[in-house]
Amino acid sequence: MNSNMNQEVIQKQAATYVARLYSGELSAEEEMQIYAWCDRSPEHQQEFDSMLAIWDASNQLFQTAQPKKKKKNAYWLTGIAASLMCSVLAMWYLANPAPAPLYQASIPKPNIYHTAVGELSTVGLPDGSVVTLNTDSAIRIDFTGQQRRVWLERGEAFFDVAKNENRIFSINTGEKTIRVIGTKFNVRKSDATLKVSVTEGLVAILSSSIPSREPIDFEDAETLLPAGSVGAFNGTSEVITHVTSKEVLANQQWRQGIFRFNNEPLGNVITEFNRYRLKKITLQNRALGKLKISGVFKLKDGDSILSALEAALPVEIDRYPEYIELSARN
Repeated sequence: MNSNMNQEVIQKQAATYVARLYSGELSAEEEMQIYAWCDRSPEHQQEFDSMLAIWDASNQLFQTAQPKKKKKNAYWLTGIAASLMCSVLAMWYLANPAPAPLYQASIPKPNIYHTAVGELSTVGLPDGSVVTLNTDSAIRIDFTGQQRRVWLERGEAFFDVAKNENRIFSINTGEKTIRVIGTKFNVRKSDATLKVSVTEGLVAILSSSIPSREPIDFEDAETLLPAGSVGAFNGTSEVITHVTSKEVLANQQWRQGIFRFNNEPLGNVITEFNRYRLKKITLQNRALGKLKISGVFKLKDGDSILSALEAALPVEIDRYPEYIELSARN
């Protein structure tokens, strides 16, 4: 298969996945297939991002042409519409240049990388490793001939570390130090908890007070996380779980710029979305936080969740200059 034919196959697959994603009928298994396909190569991820951007434009055209109807699930596209939009996506893409990647963040200094609230950014490091930063995140790097040192100052990042047994890759998170040779894993740092999800390879977790040594000795690690492991750490305890590769990928769905919730409490959903918003969403009372919701949402369209909540739950939305409040519908 020549390169042009292969590129066309990738484009069509990306268009199909995006249309299926927003059909309202995507299963958890299909969703994991999309994440795995995007993670398979940079070309797959690039085409998927391009199709997401094209969907925005074509979906707006589609909805403009439709009569407005008030119904509970109005924010979902029907299966027929999704099939039609898939064709529109493919034709539109072939007729227009690919748009710029989404969520690009500026890099103020060669050794510091950060994102603002609502931004995602993928950066290449000097050793060939690739880091994807989530919203409001920052790392600092210091690479020498012997060591590859990174400090996760705040937030969340996915690391695809280039293998080099002679140069250890370490990430200092404050309470813990993560050491690897070459692997793929996600790190999320909050005020109280550090969460590490391993996609490939082996990750060693050590106390940050332990001095760095060469070569890496995994036997000295306080905790070892193989692929398929998720570790949660705080100041006094740790919880290690072993899950399927699909569940590990689910912890990294933010890299595709989307969230999927399956019967999730509203309070958890709002907490997660507020990470990406300057104007926060609040709940009038705790009882509302127990309501359950399912759906697929794009991080880029921050207010799309508000329309979805109004359509799916018995809530009303009040907008104030400083915040947005959800209250029970009268």
